[in-house]
Amino acid sequence: MLFICLIMVLYKHMSDKIEQILIKIIKIGVIIILFLPILVYKQVLFPYVFAKILVFQIMVEIILAIWLVLVVNNQAYKVNWKNPLIMAVTTFMGMLTLTMFTGVDISKSFFGNQERMSGLFSVLHFYAFFIILTSIFKQWKDWQKIIWSSLFCSVLVGVYGLGQKLGLDLLIKNKALQMNSTFGNPIYLAVYSMLNIFLAIILLLKEKIKLSQILAGLVVVFNLIIMLLAASRGVILAFGGSLCLFFILLVFLSQSKKIKIGLSFLIIIIVSCFILIQIPQIKTQLTNAPIFVRRLAYFFNSSKSRLISWEIGWQGFKEKPLTGWGWENYDVVFNKHYDPWYLSKGYNATWFDRSHNQVIDLLAMTGILGVLSYLIIFGIVFWLLFKKIKILDNLKQKIPFILLVLMFLAYFIQNLFVFDTPSALIVFYVGLGLVYFFTKQPVSQISTPAPKYFPLPLLIFLIIICLPWIMYEYNIKPFYQSKLAMKGNNATKIINLKAGLPWYEKSLQEQSFVNPEIATQMSMKIAVEYKDLEKADLPTLKQATELAIREYEQSVMQHPFNARLWLYLGQLYGLGSNYNRNYIDKAEECLIKAKNLSPRRQQVYFELSRIYGYRNEYSQAVDFLKQAMELDTSIATPITNLKRFLTALEEIDPELVATTREWLTELNKK
Repeated sequence: MLFICLIMVLYKHMSDKIEQILIKIIKIGVIIILFLPILVYKQVLFPYVFAKILVFQIMVEIILAIWLVLVVNNQAYKVNWKNPLIMAVTTFMGMLTLTMFTGVDISKSFFGNQERMSGLFSVLHFYAFFIILTSIFKQWKDWQKIIWSSLFCSVLVGVYGLGQKLGLDLLIKNKALQMNSTFGNPIYLAVYSMLNIFLAIILLLKEKIKLSQILAGLVVVFNLIIMLLAASRGVILAFGGSLCLFFILLVFLSQSKKIKIGLSFLIIIIVSCFILIQIPQIKTQLTNAPIFVRRLAYFFNSSKSRLISWEIGWQGFKEKPLTGWGWENYDVVFNKHYDPWYLSKGYNATWFDRSHNQVIDLLAMTGILGVLSYLIIFGIVFWLLFKKIKILDNLKQKIPFILLVLMFLAYFIQNLFVFDTPSALIVFYVGLGLVYFFTKQPVSQISTPAPKYFPLPLLIFLIIICLPWIMYEYNIKPFYQSKLAMKGNNATKIINLKAGLPWYEKSLQEQSFVNPEIATQMSMKIAVEYKDLEKADLPTLKQATELAIREYEQSVMQHPFNARLWLYLGQLYGLGSNYNRNYIDKAEECLIKAKNLSPRRQQVYFELSRIYGYRNEYSQAVDFLKQAMELDTSIATPITNLKRFLTALEEIDPELVATTREWLTELNKK
C-alpha cells in the first residue's frame, strides 16, 4: 500500500517537504470525501448508503493514519482539546460510547447495520473527520476549496436527480413524485441540499471575485430548486422558518427604511401563503400545484405512524432515563411497545429502527446524558457564533455568521422530523469545522517538533499492522459479502433459487455485521418458494432453508433482544417443518421469545397459529388468531386470516368453526 510506504520513510526524520506531501494527501482525501454523496453502487444490498459509508470510512482511516504521524512529529497540528466546540463533540462521542456498554446490544450499537450505517464505528469516523478538519485546515483558502467541493458535488447530485426525472437509462430509476437522486430518500436529499444552500450563501458573501459570486449565487438557486423537488415538509419548514428569522433580524439590524419595509412585506407574504394553503377550500384547488406546495398544504396532517413512534420512544426513555437502551437499539424499544395499528399500513410499515425525531431517538437510545451532550453541541455553536457576531463592526461582516447560526438551527429543526443521515452528516461536520475555524482563538503557526510522548517508529509500526486489518475486517469484507448477496438476489430473481444459493453461501462464509440482513434477503426468496411447493426444487429449498436457519441461530445469539430475528427464525423453522417435523417445537420456542419481546405484534400470533395448525391443535390455533384480532379490531388482516382459517376448518372441526363465528358476530355487535 502506497500510503504505508510513504509513512515508513519517516522512521527517523520528517523533512518539511515530506510533511507538506502528507498534508496534501490529507487535503485530497477530504475533497474525495466531500464528493461521496454522488456515489451510488448498485451491486450491494443497500446501494444508496452502504458503499458511500464504507468508502468514507476507508478514506478517514487513511488520512487519520497520516494525521497521527503529523501530530506526533509536529506540535503545530496538535488538537486544541480545550476548545469548547471540540470538548462538546468529544463529550457527545463519549456518551455514545458509554451508552453502548450500558445498552442491551453492544454489537448492534457498535456496528449498526447496512441500511443505516450509523453504528458507533461509523460515528467515530465522522468524529475523526471533524478533528482532522480542525487540525489541518487553518486558512480561509483551504475552507474555500472545501466549500466549493461540497457545492460542486451538490450540483452533481441535483443533476443526477434531474436525470432520473428525465428517465435516463444509466441511472437508478425513480418513479416517485419526490426527487431522491443518489440518496434513495427525498428527505435525505432535501436536507443535504438545504445545508449546501447555506454554505453557498456564506461563500457568496465572502468571495471577492465577481465570477465566484455569480457561480455561488447560481448554486444557491439550483439547490433551492432541488430541495423543493425533494419536497420534504420538515426541511422546507426548517429552511423557511430560518429564512423568515433572518429577514426579521435584518429588519432590526438594517439602517435602511426601504430594506426594513421590503423585508417586512416579504415576511408577511411568506407567512400568509403558508397559512392560506392550510385552508380546506384552498387545499382542494391545489391538485395541479407543484409537489412541495401540495405537501406543505397538508403539513399539519401529521403522520400518525410518526406520532405513535415518538410516543414509543418516550416510553422507552421513561424506562431507562439515564443512559437509555443503547445506541442503535431503538428497534428494541419499538418492538416492546409496538402499536398494532401499524399493520393497517402493511407488513413493511411495522418495523421501525428510528422514531423519526433525532431528540426522541437520543432520549430512547442514550437517555438524558446522550441528549444533553447532543444539545450542548448546538448550544456551543450558537454561543461561539454570537460571541463572534457581537465583536464585529458592521452588518455585512455579521451576516455570514448569522447564516451559520441559521444553518445549524434549520438542521436541528428538520431533525425533529427525521434523524441524522450519512451524506448530510458529512456537510454537518464540515459546518462544525467551519465554526471552529471562524471562532477559534489565534495561535502561533510556527512549526515546532512535538514532545516525544509517543515514539514515531512505534506509531508507524502500529499503523502498518493495525490499519490494513481494520480496513479489511470492517470495510472490505462486509462490502464483498454484500456484493455476493446482491448477486444471489439477482440470480434468484432472474433464474431461480438454485442459481442464487451458491452466492448466498459464499456471502455467509464469514461472520460480520452484514450477515443478518443477508439472511433476511435470502429468507424472503425462500418464503416465496414455499408458496408453491409442488413446483419448487425441494433439495435446493431444503439446503437454502438450512443455511438461513444456521445463520439466524447465530444472529439471535448475538442479538438476543431483537424480536424481528426471533420471528424470522421461527418462520424458517415453521417452513422447515415441511421436511423436518422436529422443527415445529423449535419454531414455537422462537415465536414465544418473539412474543415476549414484542407482545402486541400480530405477525407473531399469525405464526403461532400456523404452528398449532401444523400440529392439528386447531382450538389453540384459532385462539392465537383471535388474540391477534383483539389487539386492534379495526384492522382487516387479522379478521381475514381468521375467516380463511375457519373456511379451511369447516369439514375438519365444524363445532369449533360455529362457536368462533358466533364469537365474531358478538364482537362485531360490540
